[in-house]
Parts: sequence; structure tokens; C-alpha cells
Amino acid sequence: MSRTTPFKIRRRLLLAGGALACPAWATFAAEDPVTPEIRLRELLSERRSLRLLRGTEALSATYWTAESGYNRDEYLNICWLLRDVQADRVFPMHHGLLDVLCGLQAWLGRIGSDAPLQIYSGYRSPKTNNRTEGAALNSRHLVGRAVDISVSGVSNVKLAGMASLLGRGGTGFYPGRNFVHVDTGDERIWIDRARKKAS
Repeated sequence: MSRTTPFKIRRRLLLAGGALACPAWATFAAEDPVTPEIRLRELLSERRSLRLLRGTEALSATYWTAESGYNRDEYLNICWLLRDVQADRVFPMHHGLLDVLCGLQAWLGRIGSDAPLQIYSGYRSPKTNNRTEGAALNSRHLVGRAVDISVSGVSNVKLAGMASLLGRGGTGFYPGRNFVHVDTGDERIWIDRARKKAS
């Protein structure tokens, strides 16, 4: 991929998804580097809830409220759904990652999408990661800091643009595949054209 600033990549993703035609999107597309953190804090200020779907498993969980703080049982339920299903292993998922997912879902709700986040991969054990096509050896999935997601009715290019603007780590967009990668590692954005399936 040619050297492009993260902002230019974000803008390209948003434009490709038709996002900047909507005033709510345009607000998030500001170049001010402080804006994503402020926006995420605002989205998460009262409660942090997730609606997740993985195969036939569905979960609605509120893992934090301003009044009561963190709810350990709900957090553990989320970790269970994000487990390595191949190895049947659960791992403590990073709270910052859950906050990004929650912010993404809250933002989607504000623009009219109430679909759950579809989970394709959460935590991965080393064995599962080694068997996963294209997985990085030091994948953030190994340490509970990454998920692969999609949302019914929302294009992946739009979803990637939104996730990248929440400013907590990496976003990977894979044209021709069914998911967007979101993590809480170093801030970086990539579009992997090499994985596009032949039509």
C-alpha cells in the first residue's frame, strides 16, 4: 500500500461508503486528532452496552454504567461470546476494545441501524491463529485486543471508516471479504487488496 496519512485513508473509506453525504458522518470526519477520543467518550458516557451475534449465539449485555461502574458478569458473558470457538478457550478481552465496539454500535444506532455486531473472530489461541489464513504471527487476537466484525445492512467500507474514526487502534478493510478487523493496537489503517476474491 502506498504511503498515505491515516486521515486520507479514513476519508477515502468514508467517501467510498457514501458516508460524507450524511451530516452525522461529516462531524466525525474532522481532521482534529482530539475529536475521535472526545466523540468516543461522549458515546460511552452513560452506559456501555453491546448486542452481539455469533452463529446461532446472540448476546445483549451492559458491561458498564455511569451509576454502577463495571458489571463483571456481563463482561464475562461478552468474553465467552468472543472466545476461541475452535479451541474452546476464553480470554479476558481488552476493555478498550469493547469500548470501541460499543461506541461503534451507539453511533450506528444514531444513524438508524439497530442490527447487532456479527462476530467472525475474537480471541484466538496460538494454535488457532497459526491455522488462520493470513493471520499475523503477533496478531492482537492472541491477546484479546482484536475482533473481526460486520453489521447487516451496513457496507464494510462504511463500517471500516467509522471504526477508524473512533481512534483507539487499528482498522483493516478487506475488499471481497465479509468482515472488518478492529483492534486496540497502534493506530494504523490498511486496505488489503491482495485478498479480494476473484469474481
